[in-house]
Amino acid sequence: RQIPSAAWALLLLLAIYPMFTDLFWSVENFINLGQQTTVLAILSLGMTLVILSEGIDLSSGALVSLCGVVVGVYLHWGGSLVGAVLVSIGVGVCVGVINGFFVSVPRLPPFVVTLGTMGMCQGLALVITRGASIPGFSESFKYIAAGFIFGIPFPVLIAALMFLLTYVMLYHTRFGTYIFSIGGNEEALRLAGVNAVFHKTMIYVVAGAFGGVGGLIMTSRMNAAHPWVTVGMEFDAIVAVVLGGTSFTMGKGNPIGSLIGAITIAVLKNGMNILGVPTALQVAFVGLFLILAVIYDSLKSD
Repeated sequence: RQIPSAAWALLLLLAIYPMFTDLFWSVENFINLGQQTTVLAILSLGMTLVILSEGIDLSSGALVSLCGVVVGVYLHWGGSLVGAVLVSIGVGVCVGVINGFFVSVPRLPPFVVTLGTMGMCQGLALVITRGASIPGFSESFKYIAAGFIFGIPFPVLIAALMFLLTYVMLYHTRFGTYIFSIGGNEEALRLAGVNAVFHKTMIYVVAGAFGGVGGLIMTSRMNAAHPWVTVGMEFDAIVAVVLGGTSFTMGKGNPIGSLIGAITIAVLKNGMNILGVPTALQVAFVGLFLILAVIYDSLKSD
């Protein structure tokens, strides 16, 4: 009962894909898979915090694109690598503050608020770039996505660090306890004298910062900033979290399951890319996985 549906789905994919292609188990493909998974994994960790609090963040995919665009402009203006990191995370934090404020203070529906900021992020990215990409960065910036440390891709190490940060935050800090409490019974938390408004806002701020890290890695990986590159990635992140066993109610879930869910979605798309499956069908399969995960969790809880 404790095993998320993502684990079974991942095992199934690892068993099926090698039957159709020998390229799946190649070292090159697994390195490529690790690099492809990192942005989705980081977004999924941030989405886990939001969904644990009975919220949702539809702006995360567009936020990654906006962060990448702002970083691209900053670097072309002669900015430093450290400055690029701070700028990307700063943009994510600003969007997170907007989301958190309107969800927590006037208590607007998270779906409506984050749908609005999704449009804002996409619009700003398009205005800044005029719909075109911003290519060409330094070798030190490209190292963020293409570098290796002891044979391990650098973005994988970043994702591992973000997972560790999320795990410690949830299970070894008071803030993590409040996240579960907001999802379980927010009113009880208020009656206990805890500033639920502040902590709920901070959940979206942290998720926004995670989006900033994702934008940095994605821009480095493509060696270009593009306003449309991660449109729809919020859908993959939500599916990964649900596959990982996180529930939209009662503050139930964990980051380990979400990480497995992100790997499952990445493996699903990677295998279909190798097999030449059209992108439209890939989206359909991800949606099918979401429905099957909900059915599985429903049957498991009975």
